[in-house]
Amino acid sequence: MRGHYIGSFVDVLSERGVDRAALLAFCGLTEEELTSEHLIDEHRLLILTKRSIELTGDDGLGLEVGQRLSINTHGPLGYAAMASPTYEQAVQLALKYYKLQTPRAFLDLRENGDVYEVVAQPSAILPEMPWHTSEFLLTSIFTSTRFLLSGHIDGLTVCLNYDPPPHAYRYKEVFSVPVKFNHHFTGLEIPKLLAKTSLPSADPVAATLFAQRCESLRQQGEREALVPRINQLLYECAGHFPTQAEVAGKMNMSVSTLHRKLAEQGASYKQLLSDFRRDLAIQQLQESQMTVDQIAELLGFSDASNFRRAFVNWTGKTPSDYRKSGQNTSDTVSPSKQGE
Repeated sequence: MRGHYIGSFVDVLSERGVDRAALLAFCGLTEEELTSEHLIDEHRLLILTKRSIELTGDDGLGLEVGQRLSINTHGPLGYAAMASPTYEQAVQLALKYYKLQTPRAFLDLRENGDVYEVVAQPSAILPEMPWHTSEFLLTSIFTSTRFLLSGHIDGLTVCLNYDPPPHAYRYKEVFSVPVKFNHHFTGLEIPKLLAKTSLPSADPVAATLFAQRCESLRQQGEREALVPRINQLLYECAGHFPTQAEVAGKMNMSVSTLHRKLAEQGASYKQLLSDFRRDLAIQQLQESQMTVDQIAELLGFSDASNFRRAFVNWTGKTPSDYRKSGQNTSDTVSPSKQGE
């Protein structure tokens, strides 16, 4: 999830008197990450969610935060939606580009008789409070929907795939439309006729420009995500690293396509693998009690002598000398953090 969404969450908590600095430290977050450019992983989102409830005693906090997320907080995607001819087309656009904002959420549009089902399901859910992140996501979508339709939401229904939570009474004032609990999906039901009505904010020129911007960001994101994805794959396969062909297969592309995409970033699989092995070797020498022979095996070397030669090429020192020196390598990325 983009950092500025989490920033809205933290803002609400700060307004309620929660120590902002202490909260961020507890969740492993920084102020810098609370911007649109950063992505926050599920683990820290769930820590923040749970901690927010502990500190405020408000298990319906997601409703308030979601209401803060107006359509323009979604960046170019929000502006493209505003300029779309109809709500239906705005949702179709969102289906194509929503992962720019919430990469791990699930969004879909389904037909069911004379209504559309706008399905919105977060991937990060607290088992003991399944409503919390769903409220956060769905309230934001509802707020944008109401804005796009200029408040004309007759026939709209909020659907939830969980039991009524302890604060269910608040749903009526937040949504002002019928609410269905224990439904077969979480999201909105909207009459097709309403979804196909022209939007007051429709602007064909602006729609084209913002859609082009979304496409540019999507392509940029795909390029930038490639190297972290490969590093994460290498981390998961430490000791038996995959070949370039195996990596390409896992990413549903040909070897030539993988080679080309990496070359566009000035990288190669051979260099990525070498860099990863170097960083993992340094991490193990600094942080573990593994022997040099054990580290060599972890890195996939056939014997320790080959590992020693490679390590000298990487650092100018043997593994044993490097460990003894306690050299500071704070600028080296820990392999376990790559790809977050």
